[in-house]
Order: sequence, then C-alpha cells, then structure tokens
Amino acid sequence: MLGADPTGAPFTPVVMTDFDAWQGVSGGGVHTARQAVARGQALFNTKPFTIAGVGGLNDQFFGGQAIPGTCTVCHDTPNVGNHSVPAPLNLGLATPRPLGELDVSGLPLYTLQHTQTGETVTVTDPGRALITGKWEDIGKFKGPVLRGLAGRAPYFHNGSAPSLEAVVNFYDVRFNIGLTDQEKADLVAFLRSL
Repeated sequence: MLGADPTGAPFTPVVMTDFDAWQGVSGGGVHTARQAVARGQALFNTKPFTIAGVGGLNDQFFGGQAIPGTCTVCHDTPNVGNHSVPAPLNLGLATPRPLGELDVSGLPLYTLQHTQTGETVTVTDPGRALITGKWEDIGKFKGPVLRGLAGRAPYFHNGSAPSLEAVVNFYDVRFNIGLTDQEKADLVAFLRSL
C-alpha cells in the first residue's frame, strides 16, 4: 500500500538521499551548515512518530487505526517529496483553530451541513469536497512537492504558516513528535535545501 511501487517492492522510509554525502563531514563554516542539512534529511527519513486522525490515510487505508511512520509516509516520492499516489489528506489545517503557530484569523468560515444526517462542520476551506461533493472530502488537500519549498512562503494551502519553522512546529504539535530545538532547526535546514 504505502509507496504503491508498481514492482511490488516494499515501502522504505528512506526516500530522501540527496545529502547523503554530507553525513559525517566535519569542520566549521559551510561544513556546519551541511551537517545540519544531513541531520535534517536523516530526521525526515527516520524520525518515528504515530500518524493518527489523518483523513484520507488512516480512515481510508488503515480502518481508522493509527500507524507508525515518518515524514516519508506522505512525502514518499524519492528526492522530490510528493505523494506517489493521489492522496488528498485532512491534517486539520481547515479547522478554525489549527494546532501550532498557524494564524487563520483572517480566513472566512464555512459551515457545511450533511444533507442526510444533518451533521454540521465549520471549516476555513471545504477542500477537495468542493470538487467531489463528498462529505468525507471536507478539509482534504493535496500536499505540495517539496522541491523549491523555501521560495514558496507562506505555507499550507491557506498561507497560515509564515515560515518553515511554523510548518515544522505545526507537525511537531499535530503528531506529538517531540522534536528538540536542534532537530527542528535541522529539519528546517533540510527543507530549505531542497
């Protein structure tokens, strides 16, 4: 399932390898910056956390069960960071009060009502549901290609993350990853380098 390799090869979380040569470099100056990028790449590939409550992933493919994973469960196209299969996901970004340092205060609010059950939900963006008309697609969005990410601020579909630091903080809070300040800085260095 994960990776959807057409040859049937099993999924491997080691997706990003561009900066492998920078692992183990020593010295100051440019080498210090390269070390941070290499550490960030390693974290992206291998830092384990529990993925839970992601519409379009946990509910659709895992029967609602939480799964262990890394950043590369969703960003699994080698050295690009895109989805390898069409997979709009609901990370909770369209809720009126998203986690982390995201500011959605200037966005409109939409209250949607299910035509059969009467259930209502309020979101800042209906997401994929605007295209499909399906209740389960509310708040689902296609993730971006990570290449060239540093030049595309602000981040997320709604511009709620002003910086890569805010993006990393959102994911750290959303998935309770427990990143240290150094790990956050290394991930940001890696993402800026793509």
